[in-house]
Amino acid sequence: MNTRSTGSSSTETVGGLVVSLLFWLSLLVATTMFAAVGLSPKILERLRLEEQFDASQFRLVQMEQQNDQLNRVLEAIRKDKDFAAEMTRIEFDAMRQDEEIIPVDSGLRLSPRDLATPRSPAVMAQAWYRPMLVPFAENDQLRRNLLTASAVLVVVSFTWFQSARTAPPEQPAGKGRSLWRGLKDRYVRSN
Repeated sequence: MNTRSTGSSSTETVGGLVVSLLFWLSLLVATTMFAAVGLSPKILERLRLEEQFDASQFRLVQMEQQNDQLNRVLEAIRKDKDFAAEMTRIEFDAMRQDEEIIPVDSGLRLSPRDLATPRSPAVMAQAWYRPMLVPFAENDQLRRNLLTASAVLVVVSFTWFQSARTAPPEQPAGKGRSLWRGLKDRYVRSN
């Protein structure tokens, strides 16, 4: 008789372990679904703000470099009369009589207005997980479905994946058990 109780005890222990694992696994999945719906819009907004900040920082650095360059040109024009004359001559396409013009490619020509044109911004790297977050943040049908599935999974886990009693409920012979009868037998003790 001791071997029977040991075998039944180990079966209950394994069954209890499986029920416990199912309970925690279902709660983990429900929490993950809820977190995906709740956090993805906030994470996307944070990524958008970071990209906007990086772009603004890039433009600020460009403007500071352009400002420094224009200040150097202005200082050179004030101090060096030959430089000022050359800049004026280039600006107005003026030629000296003893000068010979050599044709060059348009990309190699010197133009004082090129100093004022900002360079194109570098391509900023996006977060690798951004495309995965977009559906969870923007698709309302998917969000509703995930929240519904999460709620159902929590109810199912607390209803079915709890070990409420040590002995299995007794089923009357010949009768099929309904869902509500099974829940009543599982959680309500009969005297």
